[in-house]
Order: sequence, then C-alpha cells, then structure tokens
Amino acid sequence: MLERMGDEKRMQPSNRVHRVAIVTGASRGLGVVVARVLARRGFDLIIGARNRDPLEAAAASLAARGSSVVAVDGDVADAAVRARLVGAARELGGLDVLVNNASELGAIGALMEFDVPRLGRIFPVNVGAPLALVQLAVPLLAERSGLIVNITSDAALGAYPGWGPYGASKAALELLTRTLASELRGRGVSAALVDPGDMRTRMHQDAFPLEDISDRPLPEVTEPFWNWLFDQTPADISGDRFAAQAEDARWLQGV
Repeated sequence: MLERMGDEKRMQPSNRVHRVAIVTGASRGLGVVVARVLARRGFDLIIGARNRDPLEAAAASLAARGSSVVAVDGDVADAAVRARLVGAARELGGLDVLVNNASELGAIGALMEFDVPRLGRIFPVNVGAPLALVQLAVPLLAERSGLIVNITSDAALGAYPGWGPYGASKAALELLTRTLASELRGRGVSAALVDPGDMRTRMHQDAFPLEDISDRPLPEVTEPFWNWLFDQTPADISGDRFAAQAEDARWLQGV
C-alpha cells in the first residue's frame, strides 16, 4: 500500500512491528545497499536523499521486500528535513539504527587553490548534519540501546593531495564519532565508523571525471560486512572503525 504523509511517502505493506532504521543518502550507491541489507533483516526503514524520483524508486524496491518504508526527500543539512526523518521513525514506533551516509564531496584540488567559503557546504553536510541528526535521534535510540553508524573514508587518514577539504571533514566526523561513543555509553547508545573503501559509485566518478572506474567494485561488495555488523551487539563495537572491504574472516566466512 502506498500512503502519502505530507512530504513523505510511506509504503507500508502490513501492521507488523519491526526494528527501525534511518539511512541517509539512500537513493543509490552505498546507501541503498545498506538499506537493502536492513530490509532483508526485517527492518522498517526511513530513507533520505536530495532527489525525490530516485529516492521513491528505491523506496518502492525496498517495500517490495516486506518492509514499511518512508521516503524523506531533501537536504540533510536542512533542520526541517532532519526533523522529518526522526519524526518518521517516531511514527514507526522507535529507532534502532541510524546510518549517516549522506555526504558532500566538494571540489578536488590543491588546498592552495581551494575556494575557502566552500567549506561552508562541505562541513555542514559531512559533519554538522550527522551530529545534529544524532542529537535528534538519541532519545529514540536510547530506548532501544541503538547504534549510530557514521560513514567515513580513508581520505580522513591518508592526507591525499587534492582531497584536503573532504578528508578534513571526514577526519572531524571520526573524532566526533569516537567522542559520541564515549559520551553516550551511559545512555546505552553506541556509535561506530565504517570506511566502505573505493567503489564504483557516482561520487567516485565525480572525483575522477576523466577516468574509467569500471575496475572498482560495486557497493554490493560490502554486503557481507553489513550483515556481520548488524549481527553484533552494538555496545561491543562502539567506538570502533571498520574497513568494509578488508579481508576479515569475521564477515567473510561462508562467503
């Protein structure tokens, strides 16, 4: 069944009570892969992205798997959009997992040539919005001993030429995430970092517009990791940083 709720579109096949997750940046690429893994595991979903048409297409595909899906279109840097995401989780009964995947690449180029005011877009999307969304979501997450997953990048550690602004924003997100893991422990909320690795996504192509990136794996390569991660007790992985494409027996056994 397809139901309109203001600016949100809800696809709700039944009245079953499930675990609930929010995934931002979930109209394509890694975000929709994570949402698909959660749907297979029986989660109801709130998915967000800036572009309505691909977001609603993703919602329809996810709902076909039996989950209730609410699609919230808009910029996650907008406080009203964040309120809609958390409000939708509240209407679905609560929140178990928050995946902050939405990200802004910004321009690739030397720092000496960087237009500094553009940090006013990169940091609000990559650092401010995830933190603000966590602040709104923690009361719901605390009720279910929930998990925050913030998506990072090896650019946070590598000091790659040309990637300074993006890498700096991800480095800031990593510090915030580790701090949140410490500060929220007493409220029963956990926080972890995931570096998905190089993938064949639109964002990666935007970073290398003149290159053929067909040798990179599709985001689906990370599915074994996500299945492993969502099997873990959140408190056991809080504060940890994971590389989703690492050859790690914990999530590759049986693959």
